[in-house]
Amino acid sequence: MRETILGDPLIAGVLDACADVFLVGGFIRDLLIGTRSRDIDFIVRGDVRGLISKIFPEERATVIIFKKAMTVRVVVDDYTMDFSELRGSLEDDLSGRDFTMNAVAWSAGRGIIDPLKGREDIVKQRIRAICESNFVNDPLRLLRAYRFAGELGWRIEGKTRKIVKELAGSIKLPALERTTSESIRLLNSRYCVKAVKMAAADGLLGEIISLDAARLGDNIRKLSRLDSFIEKRREGLPISFGDEFSQGLSHIGLLRAEQLLSGSTAGKNLLRLSRASLNRLNVIGPLLSVYEKNRRINRTKLYDLLAAAGEGAMDFALLTRRKGFVREARRFLAMKGLLSAGKIMEITGVGAGPELGSLLREVRKMQFLGKLRNENDAIRWLSSRANDKIP
Repeated sequence: MRETILGDPLIAGVLDACADVFLVGGFIRDLLIGTRSRDIDFIVRGDVRGLISKIFPEERATVIIFKKAMTVRVVVDDYTMDFSELRGSLEDDLSGRDFTMNAVAWSAGRGIIDPLKGREDIVKQRIRAICESNFVNDPLRLLRAYRFAGELGWRIEGKTRKIVKELAGSIKLPALERTTSESIRLLNSRYCVKAVKMAAADGLLGEIISLDAARLGDNIRKLSRLDSFIEKRREGLPISFGDEFSQGLSHIGLLRAEQLLSGSTAGKNLLRLSRASLNRLNVIGPLLSVYEKNRRINRTKLYDLLAAAGEGAMDFALLTRRKGFVREARRFLAMKGLLSAGKIMEITGVGAGPELGSLLREVRKMQFLGKLRNENDAIRWLSSRANDKIP
């Protein structure tokens, strides 16, 4: 570990510039797991801002000061480095953190500092709260437990889950932006379904999402089936699931949100999603309801649903978990118009406006249904339609 840490020029530069500085939190946890993080937390005894100005020239780094948290963030190259001032002992600082796995520190002089046996929990892949009062001080930590479970695939220790059950209602206290950020990371995570099931069982998810227990349970069961459906077909689908859709929400995270939040009222959820995400949810949610009420859908009705979904057509198809719908959604999205708006205006004499839009949609629908196969078919159909209107 020492060689890895000191072999990084940026970290070594910080350690050389200050005698009393400690690496702490997720960066150390990840090193102990065997991975590297670009998010690094330092605890510094002394003048944090002075240290940063000494190490990072203004033109090289972006510096953000969080006054409330008494933290200074430095974004440099592809690193995000948080610096906090150490007040009191290091052990007191570590004792005020969320989980034992994040309460392991390291310094060049002392090596690993682990007063709360965090390394033992890391080896056992166990998420264990330090104490209940730390969750009372910052209730967002209740949700963070499940976010870590989703990202790491670890189990949450029994006493920690008991704390969540007792304090679940206090998840309403943190700012919605913070709750949203944690929720997005959970939705993006590899073991999302497993973590969501635990969060629901412990009463936390029901505090965040405005659904009764029965509907939420049904959504979670469908979420599990959705993940399995996608996993079996991931390589053949025209979606980059890890790419960001909006606000840090990946496309797989968006699909999970569309399923998990189906039937909920956006304004009553403890989430402040981006306009792009809300727009997609507001389109897909009602279409799923239409589908659930009557699953016997012919190609004409399927086209209507895909057209209503627009750019979200593949999302809708995946959420139905029907292979045929996915195939048709792929064809729908790849379909190129047979005629331009200008050509339709030339053939029919229709000007720009609602009637032109209606004709464009009708041509596209007939193309999807196989009634118009090429440009000549479309021209003949439009010509005959125009002639029928001539008295």
